[in-house]
Amino acid sequence: MRFLIRVVGLLFAMYAALSMIRRVLAAFSPAGHVAATDAGHLVKDPVCETYVPERKAIQASGQFFCSEECRRKFCT
Repeated sequence: MRFLIRVVGLLFAMYAALSMIRRVLAAFSPAGHVAATDAGHLVKDPVCETYVPERKAIQASGQFFCSEECRRKFCT
């Protein structure tokens, strides 16, 4: 019984530590970072195959791009 209580206590401590680490990392995330809940509709860049929020993507030739560099690579 003591072993079970120790395991549950250890799991709870690990959960609390991970929650605290997530909060600290979220506080220091860059301003341009888009959280999954704030992303809206994601579009796929045909060059590097990353997903970008449609409102932040660069649109050209009927495609969406994550950066000007990817747009240039695709259009040349």
